[in-house]
Amino acid sequence: MPAGTTRTLNPLPFEHLETKRFEDLARQLAYGFRTWRQLEATGRTGSDQGFDARGLEIPPGVMPDADLDIDDGAETPPAASLTDRVWLIQCKREKSIGPSQMRAHLAAIPAASASGLHGFLFVAACDFSLKTREVLREWCRQHGVSECIVWGRGELEDLLFQPQNDGLLFAYFGISIRLQRQRVSTELRRTVALKRKLKRLFGDESRYGRTVLLRDPSDDRYPYVDGDSLKETKSLWLPRNALGIGVFGLRIVTREFWAYYDYDTQRWDFASGVDLSIPSAHENPWYELQRASEASTSGQVVDFWNSLPKDNQFFFQAIADVPYEDIIEIDDVGDDLLKAPAVFVKFSKDASPYVERTEVRMRSGDSFAREAEFSLDNHALVFPDELRNPIWEERFFQAFGVPRGNERLAVTLTEPEWKRVRPDGEPSAHGTHSDSGARAKQTAG
Repeated sequence: MPAGTTRTLNPLPFEHLETKRFEDLARQLAYGFRTWRQLEATGRTGSDQGFDARGLEIPPGVMPDADLDIDDGAETPPAASLTDRVWLIQCKREKSIGPSQMRAHLAAIPAASASGLHGFLFVAACDFSLKTREVLREWCRQHGVSECIVWGRGELEDLLFQPQNDGLLFAYFGISIRLQRQRVSTELRRTVALKRKLKRLFGDESRYGRTVLLRDPSDDRYPYVDGDSLKETKSLWLPRNALGIGVFGLRIVTREFWAYYDYDTQRWDFASGVDLSIPSAHENPWYELQRASEASTSGQVVDFWNSLPKDNQFFFQAIADVPYEDIIEIDDVGDDLLKAPAVFVKFSKDASPYVERTEVRMRSGDSFAREAEFSLDNHALVFPDELRNPIWEERFFQAFGVPRGNERLAVTLTEPEWKRVRPDGEPSAHGTHSDSGARAKQTAG
C-alpha cells in the first residue's frame, strides 16, 4: 500500500502583502511582544525618521497609567517619559536581505532616531543568515541599544501560528488554525456517527457482506435507465456487495470471481468473465443491465469450478474503499424498489466512488471460508479462455504491475457429485453414489 500524503500548510506569502499592510501586520504582532504605553504607526505619515513604528515600553515595576510629558502640538514625534523605553520598529517587505543590504538600511536611520533607543525590532518578509543578524547586533552595540530583535519569515510564521494570533492569521491570509480544528472535530463526530450506523447495518460479521446501493444524489434519473446498461448510460448509482466498515471507509467488493488456488504452490487463477460482486436479481432491480454480457458463460463457469478439487475452490475478491469523508448520508430504510440500504456518495469523473487503494484476497469456497495469503506474481492459467474477460484482465495486471501468467496448469477435474450418473443410468438425486461408480475425469489444459 502506498504511503499516505501528509497535509501541511504552504509558506505564508508575506511578499504578496502591500507594504503598508505588512507594516500593520508587524505592528499588530508586536502588541503582545511587550507591555506598551503606546505603539505608534509612524510609518504611515511618510516622514517616519527611520521609524515604521515607535513603541514606548513600560518597564517592569512601573505603573501603566503613569502620565507622559507629551506636547501634543509638537511637530516631531513626542519624547518618552523618563521611565519609558523607546523601541524602533523597522519593517522591510523584501525577498532577501544580505549583510550589505542590512548595512544600507541601518545607515539610512537618522542619527537623532538612533540616539537614546532601548530596543530595535527589525521585521522582514525573508529569512536572515547568521552574518546578516550579526551586522544588526553590531550596529546596536555601537549605538548603545540594549535589546536587538530580528523577526524574519520563520519568526513571523511562528508568531502567527500561536493561538493568540489566530485572528491575525485569518485576517491577513484567510487561514484559521482554530477553525481548522473545529472542522476536524466536526468531521470526526460525523465519521463516528456514520460508522455506528454502518455497524448496525452489518453487525460484527463482515466476511460475506450485504447488498448496498451506492448512489450519487445529483443524478435525478434514478431509478430509470434509458439504455442497455448502467455503465453505458453513466447512471450514477451502483448496487454492490459491501463488507462493512474498514480503516479508511466502507469496504466494497468491486470484483468477485470463481477462482482456483493451490496452497502448496500458491499458484492461482480466476474466471474473470463472470463478476459475482453484482448483487442477485431478487435484491437488485438492475441485475440484467449489469450482467447481460455474462449470462451465456455463467453456467459454464459454475460447472468448471465445481469440477475443481475441493481444496482448490476459492473466490477471488477485489475490495476498495468508499472514504468516510465522501459519504454524504446513509439511508437504512430503502424504498419500494430496492430494500437494500442506500449510501449517498459523490461519484468521481470516471463514475466510480472508490479510492485508488485496492485490496485483493482469496476466500475459500468451503464452509469455513478461509482466506489464503497469496502473491499476485504467482498467476497461472487454469480456467479456459472463453470464461475470461481479457480486456479487464489486462487492466488489472497492468494496474498492479504484475505479469499475467502464461503457463497453463494441468489440473485434474472431477465431475461434481450432483451430476454423477447412477449405475441404472439415472442422475444421482443427492450425489450419494460411492467413488466406485461412474465418474468422469478430465485434465484442464
